[in-house]
Amino acid sequence: MEYLHALSGVFSLLLVSLVGVVLDRAGWVGSETRRLLPKFVTCIALPPYLFCAIVTTFGHEDVRTFLLGAVVPIVSILLTFATALVCGKLFHVKQERFGLFCASFSCSSAVFVGIPLCGALLGPKSIPYALLYYFANAAFFWTVGSYLIAADANRQNSFSGKRAIRAVLSPPFLGFTAGLGAALLNLDIPQWFMNAASTIGQLTTPLALLYIGFSLSLVPKIKGLKDLVLASAGRLLICPLVTLLVVLAFGTDTFVGKVFVLQAALPTVMQASILSAHYQTDPAFGTLVITTTTIGCVLTLPLVMALC
Repeated sequence: MEYLHALSGVFSLLLVSLVGVVLDRAGWVGSETRRLLPKFVTCIALPPYLFCAIVTTFGHEDVRTFLLGAVVPIVSILLTFATALVCGKLFHVKQERFGLFCASFSCSSAVFVGIPLCGALLGPKSIPYALLYYFANAAFFWTVGSYLIAADANRQNSFSGKRAIRAVLSPPFLGFTAGLGAALLNLDIPQWFMNAASTIGQLTTPLALLYIGFSLSLVPKIKGLKDLVLASAGRLLICPLVTLLVVLAFGTDTFVGKVFVLQAALPTVMQASILSAHYQTDPAFGTLVITTTTIGCVLTLPLVMALC
């Protein structure tokens, strides 16, 4: 019963995506909407969302403590990323989606799915540690991950230094670092500004889910099945296994380790598909990975919880 309650968050995400599919099939979604939505989410909604998440979650001392405590999640994510690179080369993942593959393999939906799921399965005590994993996960995705996804466009075309710099200094990354700086400096942000940023930021999840539904509606069949299976297996099985080994190697507290492994076993971060659409690489593949891992985690989470 507790498990079904915990997974209600996952089913809610799937339901919102299904609304996107229905709207697209009903002819409500045009090409202009498809171009606007990923750009709006990436450049307008995500930066204030990340800013508010950091500022309202971490205080001055919290950031310092969490930076030190983030060693285990950071090491596990880096090792998972190294595994993704090796698997991508070994199994000849298509070059035009290589960066998206690695980002999808390495980064989980640690906040949209992870926070409510940890709270339901492990109780409120788990939330600070779930946020710690989210901190490491977000830092990696909005630096290395976003750069890799943008680099897919460079691999398809000639390399552009301007595009590379723009990928690193993306609006979401700037929002993330601005929030981190504000928390470290203990800045007193005006309430009117926080209210406005929070209102805009709250558009991120529903719009991203609707876009995934729009994209899923356009995918007539699974293309690149090998790459899809490999990315999904990496996200749902290899990543939590690597995290478990790192937790054991560092002698992490059992409860904290369970939170980290649970966060590592979540579906692919949904912004991967949004960024892929923004940089015009392979958003259909990103959408399929997100959908597959979101459905697949219903089967893999019990196994992960049993191992912990």
